[in-house]
Amino acid sequence: MTQQKITSVSAELPSYLAISWRSGKKTRVDVAEYLDSPGYEKLKEPAFFVTAVAEEWGHGVEWADGEIGIDADSLYRLGKEQAGQAFPVTEFSAWMERNGLSLSAAAGALGITRRTIVYYHGGYKPIPVYIKLACIGWETLHGRHAA
Repeated sequence: MTQQKITSVSAELPSYLAISWRSGKKTRVDVAEYLDSPGYEKLKEPAFFVTAVAEEWGHGVEWADGEIGIDADSLYRLGKEQAGQAFPVTEFSAWMERNGLSLSAAAGALGITRRTIVYYHGGYKPIPVYIKLACIGWETLHGRHAA
């Protein structure tokens, strides 16, 4: 996957970003999960939240003071998850934990590389929906509660 680049962004209260991508696509991403994260608390202030701009080279979004930002790849993944086009990282991580799978064991269970599991588990890349189906299938075959 090539690195995503943002051409423009506008903030919509209470926690949405309308993003235009270099590819020409537009997405609306809810960043509410960031508002309670350490270092991002200032985003709860409406006057501050609406100061969002695309970083100079399009690698992310930053806010007025330049101290707070979210990288483009994370916003792209989050947008795909929210649109139902990707398996949410939280659900994938819960599947691994529920089944007691290490990174290597998850890779073996799904027939993909450990490096790919690291990307998915860490939220560095969107998780394709077919991986969710594979997780459900794996749990079904192993007599466990499906994802």
